[in-house]
Amino acid sequence: MQQQTFSEFIKRVLVLGVPIALQSLLMSSLGFVDSLMISQLGTQEVAAAGIGARIFWVSIVFIWGLSSGMGILLAQYWGAQDEHGLKNNLALGTIVTQIFAFLCFSICFFTPQLLPQLFNPSREVLTLSSQYIQLLGIATLLSGLAIAADTALRSIGQTHINLYLSIMEIGLNVTLNYVLIFGHFGAPELGLLGAGIGSVIARSIRLIAVITIIYYRYPVLAIRLEHISNAFKPVLVGKFFAITYPIVVGTFIWCAGIFTFHLILGRMGETELATMAVITPLESIGLSVAHGLSSAVGIMIGNSLGANQFGLSTIYARWAFKSAILLGAVLGVLLLIMQTSILQLYGALSLDVIDLMTLSFPIVALSILMRSINITLIVGILRSGGDNKFCMNIDFVCQWVWAVPLTALGAMFFDWSFPVVLLMMTSEEIVKAFPATWRVFSHRWVNNLTDSEARPTA
Repeated sequence: MQQQTFSEFIKRVLVLGVPIALQSLLMSSLGFVDSLMISQLGTQEVAAAGIGARIFWVSIVFIWGLSSGMGILLAQYWGAQDEHGLKNNLALGTIVTQIFAFLCFSICFFTPQLLPQLFNPSREVLTLSSQYIQLLGIATLLSGLAIAADTALRSIGQTHINLYLSIMEIGLNVTLNYVLIFGHFGAPELGLLGAGIGSVIARSIRLIAVITIIYYRYPVLAIRLEHISNAFKPVLVGKFFAITYPIVVGTFIWCAGIFTFHLILGRMGETELATMAVITPLESIGLSVAHGLSSAVGIMIGNSLGANQFGLSTIYARWAFKSAILLGAVLGVLLLIMQTSILQLYGALSLDVIDLMTLSFPIVALSILMRSINITLIVGILRSGGDNKFCMNIDFVCQWVWAVPLTALGAMFFDWSFPVVLLMMTSEEIVKAFPATWRVFSHRWVNNLTDSEARPTA
């Protein structure tokens, strides 16, 4: 077994994880900046944007779920130095993600009022959100190929390329939003629609750029017609879906739960919905660093499992667990320290929303701590070894058996306050941490997915 020290582990995590964390931070910051700009338009626009952003987020998370199944296989094939298997799985994963992206686009573009109606919005908010969602549907269609390419580059360790592309996309998106939302530099003042148009243009340019980079700089990821043809071989399809379907089902379960949480909050009132629309990007910013850690660990463990270095994989897992606890605690404390400064940025919102945000900050900090731990355990460690059915099961039990019923009872029957309801939502992560930790230290996730004959050795 290859020997490695903790300091070497941290260095490798930083090399891989910092670009991923910065990329995730930039994407989360885009939501934060968008919410700041849109908050200047009024509470109705914020609520409509929150509905649209949540529907878009669910679509993107599903696409990421599909591509992450592909990413698990790509990381192991890269570790095994099997370029043929890498390209075939990349072709299959790209086709599957794009098919799903097209389905999401069709729902959002052709029936834009279908999903927003579930939030029980006012007529004005429904109209605004429906128009916004049509544009986000186009952005979703473009995201299938973009996310597949992002996952492929990440799996071979080229995380810095994705960072550079994100900087370009977000810089362009923020600029376009500023111009189109408020009508600067002679452009029409489009309000919320301007934000949607900006997202579509920026995502289009990113997609063109990443495809160009792959085919000119990273031919190992450049799929051809032969790889597309090979992608439909029954053995390959069977292995791909055996790895991917628990992730997709688990993602569906989890997303449906998040969607249900927001439906519950929407029925509590427009103020609560607007508060959640502001809190969500703040939490996402805090989790960006944790996402970098989990993704880096996932790449490292996937590569080592593919190379049959099972002992090294378990060492990585133990170090990652300790790092996640420390990181989550630091992120939560930083959020509390910055609370006053953050609230000052939202002066255009109503006092009711500001008051709810103030009461909610400690709960958001707790959520960041627990999510940092769980993201690392589940996404970074367990899924890297293909232990996806277990992840699917704990997502279902902790969310649908525990957190969703508690949240619904508290909000709709016991009339609990918003912060208490938010705490009930967060309890999912607290409960989930216990079985996830046990599973990691059981080592049942240690599997080489590229070779059915490979088995962990003592």
